[in-house]
Amino acid sequence: MKNKKGGDKIISVYWFVILFLVAAGISYMVISFYGKPYDIRELEANVLTNRIADCVSTNGYLNEEILTHSFQNSLLNKCNLNFEVEDAYDWKTQEQFYVKLEVLEFNSKVKVVEVSEGNSNLKDFCEPASKNSPTCLNRSFYSIDKQNNQYQVNILSVVRKTEKNVK
Repeated sequence: MKNKKGGDKIISVYWFVILFLVAAGISYMVISFYGKPYDIRELEANVLTNRIADCVSTNGYLNEEILTHSFQNSLLNKCNLNFEVEDAYDWKTQEQFYVKLEVLEFNSKVKVVEVSEGNSNLKDFCEPASKNSPTCLNRSFYSIDKQNNQYQVNILSVVRKTEKNVK
C-alpha cells in the first residue's frame, strides 16, 4: 500500500505536464488563427459586382435607363452605391474602389455604354496579381431589352484596401 501513494504523486506531476502541453497547444492555435486580419476584399468585390448587375439588369431584362446619358454620368447614384471608406491609413485622400461597366451589342460587339467610377489607377494593378495588389473581379453576363435586342454586360470591380487586409 505504501507504493500506491508514491505512484499517485508521480502520476500527478505527469498530469500537470500534459495539461500544460494541451493548454499551450490550444493557445498557439487560437493565436495563429485569430492573430491575422481577414482579407475580405474578394467578398467586397463580389458584392459590388452583384449590386451593379442587379441595377443594370432585372429578371434578365436590361434596364432601359442605362442607355440614356443621365445614367452614364451617375452610376453610383443610380445604383445606390457609396465608395466612402473609413479614415484609416489615409484612405480618404485616395479612393479604394474602381468599377467599370461595359454594355456591348451581342452580335457586333460594339460598345453601347461604357461607364467607370472610382480610382482608375487601380485597374492597372489587376494583371500581375500578387498578395499586395488590389483584388480584381471581372464578370460578364447576357441580357435583353424589351425589343429582344441582345447585350453582353461586362463588369470590372477593383478593391484596394491592402494596408488593412494584407499582412
